[in-house]
Amino acid sequence: MPADRETALAIVRTAKSERPLLRHCAVHPSLEIRAEHVLAPLAHNRELAHAAVSAVLSTDAYQLVQVEAPEVQPDELRGAVRWKLKDIINFPPSEAIVDVFDIPEQARYVESRMIYAVAARADAVRRVVSLVKPRVRGFDCVDIPEMCLRNVAALLPQDEQGVALIALSDTFAQLTLTCRGVLYLARRIDLARRAMGSPSEAAEVDVPSLALELQRSLDYYESHFDRAAITEVVVASGDDRAERLLGDLGTATGHSVTLLEVPDLFDIADGIEPDTRWPGLLALGAALRSERGRA
Repeated sequence: MPADRETALAIVRTAKSERPLLRHCAVHPSLEIRAEHVLAPLAHNRELAHAAVSAVLSTDAYQLVQVEAPEVQPDELRGAVRWKLKDIINFPPSEAIVDVFDIPEQARYVESRMIYAVAARADAVRRVVSLVKPRVRGFDCVDIPEMCLRNVAALLPQDEQGVALIALSDTFAQLTLTCRGVLYLARRIDLARRAMGSPSEAAEVDVPSLALELQRSLDYYESHFDRAAITEVVVASGDDRAERLLGDLGTATGHSVTLLEVPDLFDIADGIEPDTRWPGLLALGAALRSERGRA
């Protein structure tokens, strides 16, 4: 559930032996405006009363950066990383909630071990918690978009050999490179808006610029991690921009470019028409978080 200009709720039932069952996926106005309405499918359903629930931060509420891993004990890692962030993030580290996760092993010639650090604005995290926790018993996690998209990419059959997932928001493309469920690289790429376009409309895609940034990322993945090249690209937008992008991006890069098709990855409950615009896609990914069973 991204707490942004729009928010979304997805409900997914997972089982190891079956495809995930999508029971709900809808986009709503801001959670602050209609929290009771957005969360009603969870709050008013006894079966879902204790389901594990994740919220997702809006993209302006945190920064995801790579930093050199400090040589400290594991329980001291977050504190040590906080000091490294003072010249990297655009707000004071004292106002941040910091978490870290590993970057896969890099090529032999890379001397320093790098890790990902998430620096979230503490006031934004508190705002999300205050909106969700009183209304949902199973709320247990605040996530970030990159990890939600990793969860979606892990369902793609192309992920077995490595896949580039490009998710289009209104203003940027979020690129994630994954292989066998592991996030190797995440980049946010600005989209070029038409000069005469309305500010409320989704930005059109500058295909040459996107193709260039995509190829740079794929080359980095191949060389930096000493991995086989990724040749499969999947695009998602929830509108017709993704479909319009297929041919042009494939021609510009020489890669196979396909659409994200939710029915290929999920069983969908009767009467459900999933909204996979940016907030809905993130909600899907949040509902796939594997640490606990999801409702």
